[in-house]
Amino acid sequence: MLDSLGIDPGPSRLSRLGARLLTLFVLLFGIALPHSIAGAHITLNLALLAWIFRDLTSLKLRFARTRLDYPLIAFAALTILSTIFSVEPRVSAPKLLSLLLFGVVYLLATNLTARGVQVFVALLLLSLLAGVIYSFGEKIIGRGVTLTAIAGRGPLGSSKLQTGDVIWMVDRRRVASLDDIAEIVRQTPSGRSIEIEALHEGDPLPVTLEITEEMKALSNPLEITVGGRSRRFRISGFTRHFITYADQMQIAGLLSFGFLLASFGNRRRAILWGSLSAVFALALMLTASRAAAAAYLAAMVLTAALAAGRRAFLGVLAATILLGAMAVPILLATRTATTARLVDDSASRRFGYMQAGLRVIPRHPVFGVGMDSHKLHWNEWGFPGEYVTHTHSTPIQIAMERGLPALGAWIWLLAAMIAVARRACRGASDPWESGLGLGVTAALVGFTIGSLVNYNFGDAEVLLLVLALVGCVVGRR
Repeated sequence: MLDSLGIDPGPSRLSRLGARLLTLFVLLFGIALPHSIAGAHITLNLALLAWIFRDLTSLKLRFARTRLDYPLIAFAALTILSTIFSVEPRVSAPKLLSLLLFGVVYLLATNLTARGVQVFVALLLLSLLAGVIYSFGEKIIGRGVTLTAIAGRGPLGSSKLQTGDVIWMVDRRRVASLDDIAEIVRQTPSGRSIEIEALHEGDPLPVTLEITEEMKALSNPLEITVGGRSRRFRISGFTRHFITYADQMQIAGLLSFGFLLASFGNRRRAILWGSLSAVFALALMLTASRAAAAAYLAAMVLTAALAAGRRAFLGVLAATILLGAMAVPILLATRTATTARLVDDSASRRFGYMQAGLRVIPRHPVFGVGMDSHKLHWNEWGFPGEYVTHTHSTPIQIAMERGLPALGAWIWLLAAMIAVARRACRGASDPWESGLGLGVTAALVGFTIGSLVNYNFGDAEVLLLVLALVGCVVGRR
């Protein structure tokens, strides 16, 4: 089976073994990607090693040329130059490794047959669906423990936690009772600090706590009283990163939506892809992420306007309005009442980060300040607050860190990706290929729109997912 999914393995037993291992690791990469960045990196690295082994043992180099080569080379070269001229070169240099993520495009484009692409996409969607099913179950059952009382002189008495808040992770492990919390505290060495991940009105409220011998001796180390589980939280699949998960659900939903557009006229396919798209859309809404939800709805309309007939476009427009109407009450029930008006703390901080980034760009317009250099000059360069992060906007972040020419190269690369995806659906010979091209087009449009107010380019899980899908259409054979 593996032989039919990968390209010609070569004449020798060793090259055939390398080819089979390569295909296997690529498929495992697709399964791991939605849930574990560590698992994704491990399987990706193993696939790259198997690729080298196969080519060495077959004495034949296989490397696909694509329409992305020139914009990618330009973006990489400008990124390297920005590191050379960085304000903090020692900080920026290690970040160059992130350029290796683009290798996933060539891994899939070079080494999978058309059948292999189908299996990879199917496994990827099934893996994404497994996370959604888990999230729906967690939403029904509830998460963590709800605080009903906090001892004033206890370990959490001076924290920002209030009654009604929810503790759901301690030291990155999920908890559902006081016994779970006590067990984690007892297993932690004294003097070590752990992070308690709590939720306040649906949004994260992390608390750092140093473990002492006195705490470990208590049956209730945190000296709190708790009630039942909470259902007011932003779902995050098997991970704790709800923003990353929102972008993953956006991409999965838009990929399924592309298959739906290609299935009009075939009732069975339309029901399948429509149902899958609806499931991913609901999961996206339950992440309560405004940017990802808005980008998803906009991408649906834009993709339908480009690729669907008038009747289908009107249906998509009606569905978009319905989804938008559903998203608002879910957003308000999960987060604060001011969230929909963009006047909450999250929105004000995000706008503050963007404004600070825009002020830095004119000082270093050509090569930028260097990747992550701003983190060592946070308050000096006018970024608000003490929490050091990024600008929450991909275009602003790239222009600030790598310079305006690098931003131009990034826009060129995005345009090339979208053009490749659109060309794939136009030249498709069957509904699967057409749906894949449309789905990747929609996913790229959503990713681009969302990037305006979200640094999704800096999220390895999301970027790898997008690049893997691009590799599937670039390597269509």
